[in-house]
Formats: sequence, C-alpha cells, structure tokens
Amino acid sequence: MLSGLPKTARGLIAYCSIILTVTVVVLFLTEDIFLAFPPLKRAELSLLDLRFQHRGIHRGNSDSSIVIVEISQESFKSLPERWPWPKSYYTRLVRNLKHAGAAVIGIDVIFSASDPRDSANERQFRDVLREAGNVVLAGSIDARQLLYTKRERTENYGNIYIDSLARFGLVNIRPDVDGILRRYMPIVYDAGRDERLPAFSISVLNTYFQQSRRVTPEVADHAFHFASREIPKYDASSFLINYTGPSGVFQRINVADVLDDKEFQTIEELNHPGEEINTFDDTTLIPSFDGRGLVPAGYLYNGTFQGKIVLIGSTMPEDKDLFPVPIGEGRQEGDNQMFGVEVHANVLRQILDRDFIRHQPLWMTVLIVIGLSAITFSLTAGLKSIRTPYSALIEILGIAVVVSEIIIVYWATVKLFVSANFLADMMSAFLAVTLSYVGSTVYHYVTERKQKVLIKGMFSRYVNATIVDELVLHPEKLRLGGERKELTVLFSDIENFTQISERVSPEYLITVLNEYLNVMTAIIFGNQGTLDKYEGDAILAFWGAPVPQQDHALRACRAAMEMQQALAALREMWKAERKPLFNVRIGINTGDMIVGNMGGASRFDYTVIGDSVNLGSRLEGANKQYKTGIMISEHTYRSVEGSVVARELDLVLVAGKTEPIRVYELLGMANDSIPTVQRQALELYNNGLRSYREREWQRAIDLFEKALMLTPNDYPAQLYIERSRLYYASPPPAGWNGVFVLQSK
Repeated sequence: MLSGLPKTARGLIAYCSIILTVTVVVLFLTEDIFLAFPPLKRAELSLLDLRFQHRGIHRGNSDSSIVIVEISQESFKSLPERWPWPKSYYTRLVRNLKHAGAAVIGIDVIFSASDPRDSANERQFRDVLREAGNVVLAGSIDARQLLYTKRERTENYGNIYIDSLARFGLVNIRPDVDGILRRYMPIVYDAGRDERLPAFSISVLNTYFQQSRRVTPEVADHAFHFASREIPKYDASSFLINYTGPSGVFQRINVADVLDDKEFQTIEELNHPGEEINTFDDTTLIPSFDGRGLVPAGYLYNGTFQGKIVLIGSTMPEDKDLFPVPIGEGRQEGDNQMFGVEVHANVLRQILDRDFIRHQPLWMTVLIVIGLSAITFSLTAGLKSIRTPYSALIEILGIAVVVSEIIIVYWATVKLFVSANFLADMMSAFLAVTLSYVGSTVYHYVTERKQKVLIKGMFSRYVNATIVDELVLHPEKLRLGGERKELTVLFSDIENFTQISERVSPEYLITVLNEYLNVMTAIIFGNQGTLDKYEGDAILAFWGAPVPQQDHALRACRAAMEMQQALAALREMWKAERKPLFNVRIGINTGDMIVGNMGGASRFDYTVIGDSVNLGSRLEGANKQYKTGIMISEHTYRSVEGSVVARELDLVLVAGKTEPIRVYELLGMANDSIPTVQRQALELYNNGLRSYREREWQRAIDLFEKALMLTPNDYPAQLYIERSRLYYASPPPAGWNGVFVLQSK
C-alpha cells in the first residue's frame, strides 16, 4: 500500500486533494446534509432490507411477552354474527382476557361510528373499558386535514370510545420513500391542540409499566428516552423497527377461541347441540408444554395470556391494515407484507427487550469514507505504480482490490447488523471505494508514463531485455550496489576449446561458436534465466533475479539438460557439415550471493558475485575429474530432489574451501523417459557407493563392475573401482571420511 503514496510535497497535496474530493462527493450524494439523492437513498434502504433477510428470525433477548388475538377469516367462520360484530363480542373479549391475566389489552381497531341498533352493547363496552383499566384504544390523525386545525378538547381521534379518561395511542405511520415501513414514530404531534401524543405502542407500554396514560418519550439529540430505556434515533422523529421476522412470527390466536367460553356458542356448537367446545375455559386436563404436568386446556387456565401484552387486530387483507416491511418469507416476490397489529408487536418486543438498531453516526461515516478512500487510493495507486508489461493484469488486480473491499464492507456491515444490531452505511462505503479507484486511475495516467519511456530508451540497446524490463519496473535499481539473495548460478564451458581453436581458422571458429551461443542463450531465456555474460566460449547465467523465482534451482537444472540435448543435436548437424565437434561441461550451484549493478558510475553490469558463484565455477571445472557433463552441488540437489534424476559423485573439498560438499551428476528430469538399463546401472552404482563408504571394498568392486557391464563407458564407476582396489590393498586410516580434495580449479 505504501508504494502508492506520493513521495513529494506536490504529490502529497494531490493525494490529499483526491481523498478530500471523494469524501465531499460521497457525503453530498448519500447524506441528508445537502440533499437526498433518491436512487442512492433507495439503494441504501434496499441494502437494509437485505440485512434483515440475512438475519432471518431474530428473537431478541427474551421470550416474547406479546400475544396477538387476530380478527381472521377463521373467526368469521366460527362466530354467528356477521361483520361488523356487535360490541358485545368486544365486551366479552376484554373480560375474558382480563380474567385470563392479560397485563395489557391493546385494541388495534378504530371504532369510527356508533350503531343505534347496538346502543345497549356499546354502553356495556364503555363500562368494561373503564372496569378493566388496562385497555388501550387506537386512534389516528389525518395529517392533511387536522394538523393545523383547532379542535375541541374532547377530540376522539377517529375512535368514538376515546374520551378524556381512556388510554389510547395513535396508529399513524410513515413509510419510507419506497413505500416500505421501516420506521416508527413514538410521538405524534397534534399541532391543532399543541400537544404531544403517544403512539399506540408507547401507550400500550405506558399501561404495562403503570405509567400515566399520556407519557411520551423524552427527545434528546440522538435518542428517545422512555421507561429507563434509550431508543436510538434514526431521524429526528423516528427509530428503526427491529423486526423479529416475517409475518406470522408472533403467537396468534383467533378471536373466536377467546370468545368461546361456556356462555358463548359458536356456529359449530349451534349446529351440533350438546357438543360444547369452550376453547377459552375448557377444564379438560392436558400435558403442559413447560413441564408443569397436567393443566386445563382452556386459555383461561393454561397461562397463555397471564402477564402478557395482548394485541387485538385484524389479519384480514380486506381491512387494508397491511404494510410492506423489510423482511419477508423469502419464497416469492411480494411476500414481505405484514399486518399492522404485527408491526406494533415488533415495536413492543424491541422496547421490552431493549433490542434496538443503532444507526451509524455522521462522524463515523466521515471517518470511514476518509479511511476507505485513503486505503483504496493507496492500494490501487500502488498496484498501478508496479511497472510490468502485463498492464491488463494490474487493472484486473485493481478491480479485484475494489471488489474485495466491497465484499469485505458488505460482509462486515451484515455481520454488525446480525450480531450487534448496528446499522452501518453501505452506499457511502461503496461509493468511497469506487470513486477512489477512479481517482487513482486518473492520478496514475497523469504522473507515471514518462519514466517508462525514458528508461527503455536509455538501456534497451545494450542491456538484456529481461534487465530492461526489471529496471522499468524498479527504477531504484539503477543505483550502484546490490542485494543478497538465494539464487542458482550456471557455468558452462567448452572442453579443450584452446586445442580446437588452434585447428581451425578464426572465421570458421567464430561461426560455430556464435551458432552454439545462440542456441544456448535461447534455452536460458526460454527457462526465464538471466544471461550474465559470455567469457569467450564460457557462459554465466543465473536464476531467481531480477524476477524472483521460487523454483530457480529447478529452472537451472532443466536449462542444463536442454543445453546438453541441444548440443547433441548440433553435433549431429556439425558432423554432417564437417565442422569441429566439442563437448560442454556445466556446473550449477544454489546459495546466497550478491546480485545487482556492479561497476562504475558511468558503466556497470547487472551481475552476481560471492562464494556461491565461485563454487558454481569450481563445479564446472570439476567435471574434468569425473568426465561428467553436468555437476550440481548438494545445495542445488536438495532444492530439486524428487524433480530430477541424479547420482552422488563424491564428497569433495574444492580449492579455497575448508568444508567438504557432496556433488551430484545430473542425469535427467524426473518425468524424462530413462532406459531400463540405465536405471539398473544407477541402482548398482548407488549400492556400490554405499558399500564403498562402509569400507566394504570387495562388495563395492563387485557392484561397480556389474554397473560397468550395463554402461561400459561410465567413468565414475571405473574411478571407484580403482579407489576400492587401492583401499583394499592399503586401507585408509580410522578417521577416513571419503573426502576427495580437488587440487585444481
């Protein structure tokens, strides 16, 4: 990320300007400080709904203390009177619920007009409302007509049973711009009478907490304070409804089942005289669900309503008390409808459980937007500052960064909502990430193009193309010096080149040599190696720099095998052309070495130096002792073991070293097809070398001789036969460790 930060005062000013611009634009588009941008506002609201869907059913902090008695189609089928029901039904409903122990009875039904034919029942209903003392009625205000109209002191808010003594609350709601009900106004202001009135759910809770009937929440800067609870604001006049789940989550009981006591006859009972159902006060004993043993089946006795808040309301779609809400059943589009009485139940539950949704404050939004803008700009600008010929890949990575950040933001906001009821803004974060990426793209194309053209123009004519690309990617490497890295170095040299050069003309020799060097160089480049230099007929190459390679040792071994195979093909061609034939020795070593630009200020080369480089050169020369083609060090062998076919040659002490190393002959790659005879000879050789190290001289001789029978020209086997015979005749001292000292370089 830091590579994307500007390194000059001018660059820092540009960087800060882009971050500030992104922040202002994001806040302008997403916050209501300046204006509400409808598409983004709707998108943010839809993302809130998505979080409800992710969370699913949410029970809160306790078992629900709310039961819904529903006016449903099932009740219509069971009750003898047609709709609208006589007030005697409501009188019996209130009395039965009171007897069953209901703490509060909230009637989410507005009785807008009286019925002269039912006047006696209406008087009884008024009486039972006063007697019960725990009934809350519903009223409403038509904001368009009554907001600033002076009204009588005995205003009944559309419900004929609301008077100066009645407990009531207003059921006015305010959907969002997309028509979905997400917020609840706990206070309704009656401007005509200049007073604050409690919403229906607040009035129910006033009764439940035994507070005065007109108590409304206190309004603070960021919350409503009510009944020792702090309800976080969503806007100036409302809080978010923390829906427990889709429609049907709360326990719902049919009105007919509460009315059906021993003095009431349903249609079923009228049609079948003598068959009493009496779902309310049935005394038949049944097992309880809470482990209390046998209890009466009727609602009067089984504790369904004991100490509960009971809401009475319609679940009939025809009553149009149905609202789209943020959470649905998820089965089909449009199944997010919820009845008004269920909305009140959700509000009551969250206040009882202190289970509120807290909205991200503005100061936090500003900090998040600034932080995401800075991170995104730095990451994407850092990626774009990487010089590479694969610019499309960089763009893909930049987009991947943006997509990853958006996914992380989405995951984090959903997680916060599901686990902590915290509503973080998504759209502001998404916009910050997206606009910062656009800003970094513009910044890159304005500031980063000239340097690439300049470097290529200076170096492409006399420096290896790989080095040029690396210098373009990392201009800081133009300074003198280097870095210590583990690399693999390869030395190759032509056997007896001096003698060959004496037998042919210089022009002829140069032709053959150039042909050879061209093929070998192509193989090195084909294996992504770096050609260090030519020293006459010798080649020095290395792997692992300037471009890091995890498998640098394997690449070098593969290149060596291909070089020997290509030389064999060249010899066949030269033989037909009567050109001089020669063999090549190759030495490979892996280890720490210094790589970088070496030389003077006006002339330098990208090269490698160090003891590990020198050892690679020694191994190339050591091939003469064993008449082998490719010798690799123990360090290299450990890096490629399992990927190559090789055999141990010796434990040698090279000139200038005090510690011996094992050296190996590279025979092929693991996936090469090696003849069975050669594999058998290799096994005999390895067993012979083991016997040799264990001082079993005669056994070693026998095994090496068997190996020679399969591969007659195998000089290492011949060499060990000679040594074994020598030691058989004159055993080495007790401290002998099998080390062979290389006297020459």
